[in-house]
Amino acid sequence: MSRLKRAFRKTLVEFFKKTSLNGFGLLYFIRRRPYQRIFWFLFIATGIAAATFVVCTTLLQFLARPTVTSLSEASFESVESLPFPALSICSANKLSRQRLEAFAEQLALTNGKSRADWLKQLQLLAGYFYPLAVSATAAAELQAALAALWPLDVRRQLLHLSPSCESLLLSCHVDGVASNCSELFRLTPRLEGSCCVLQRTDRISDALRLRLNASHADDFHMPRPGFSTAFSLHLPGWLGRATLAPGESSALHLRPLHLKADPQLRDYPLTQRGCHFPEEADHLVQCLPQCRLRSTVAACNCAPFVYDLASTDGQLENVSYCNLAQTACLQSVEGKQSQRILTESSSWSPWSCAECLPACNDWRYELRKSLTGYVDRLESTVSISYDGQRVPVYQQDGLYKWYQLLLSTKFRLANVGGVLSVCIGCSFISGVELVYFMVYRLWYNWQQLGM
Repeated sequence: MSRLKRAFRKTLVEFFKKTSLNGFGLLYFIRRRPYQRIFWFLFIATGIAAATFVVCTTLLQFLARPTVTSLSEASFESVESLPFPALSICSANKLSRQRLEAFAEQLALTNGKSRADWLKQLQLLAGYFYPLAVSATAAAELQAALAALWPLDVRRQLLHLSPSCESLLLSCHVDGVASNCSELFRLTPRLEGSCCVLQRTDRISDALRLRLNASHADDFHMPRPGFSTAFSLHLPGWLGRATLAPGESSALHLRPLHLKADPQLRDYPLTQRGCHFPEEADHLVQCLPQCRLRSTVAACNCAPFVYDLASTDGQLENVSYCNLAQTACLQSVEGKQSQRILTESSSWSPWSCAECLPACNDWRYELRKSLTGYVDRLESTVSISYDGQRVPVYQQDGLYKWYQLLLSTKFRLANVGGVLSVCIGCSFISGVELVYFMVYRLWYNWQQLGM
């Protein structure tokens, strides 16, 4: 037997005799009873295996989730630049009857049909808003009948035929002061139709009070799926919405939620932090519609009118807006979307846009409605203000990288120490003992055997 092996054996015997680890000494003192030594060896080996498994699992979980999110609250006064959300007000009436009558009069002058016949056919314009609510064949026939009188710029034409924000908003008050509604809101195409979108959010610090025109004098009835109330209000990035019926006086309460992230998270992969910074990608509110646009263009080679092709930076140069001739294709796309829960062949769903992640630093809002009374049936009033005086703040911070684990107090050292203590009776002193015997005593015994 070589000198190193003899030194190691002698050191191992010394370790078993003098170690503070529970049970290891029995491997030496009961050496004359082999079956007991085998029992204690298996028992200790099981404890070491269990401790190794638990410690490794804890370490892998730490590395898989290198960020921690903490919840706190802040007062409105201490929050920096609390923005008022870009509110969208959409009317259930998508097109103006007065403007469509003028358009039908123009069509009647160039065609043998009467204005009443054209008005009846123009109900198929609902295909731009609800493709599934009209007949694809009848819509295509109307598109052919319109011919050159229907411009290629569908977006501008539908905006021209939509009720204006001036006719929808009777009065606007910002923080109790009367304001010009035309300066606050702009007519903008949305998936819900042409809506009045709040632009000057920087002017609002407390409350926004609106008086809406609920008269049906300018309504143009078109096929639509289900029943719609007079108005719907939407906030960007929030799935909920509020509806207003004619004659209602309501209060909408905004509950903001602030998401913050440590700038050091830029060094982490996107898959680990689960969010992006502004310079890395578009906001989720813009990313999901663009993802849906790409799916529609791939299927129908056209874009719905709600998208502004002029702002796509040349990415869709050869793509035009969808018209009624593409209703059948849009119905196919919309039909697959409505059945995405029942089938895996859907063309688009939010879950198919893996690149669309939420922003690391963001404001989100919850909209809650309370009915405060009733007014004249020809109008509706709504007051929009913040709810409460506190803002929940979710702060996402990075833990430590793998090479900082030994110095990290967040790596649950108490849990790891408890596991080692329960399984093999190990402590910090036990580790020092192991190093002492396997280094110093092994070298000392090797030197002694060489003399």
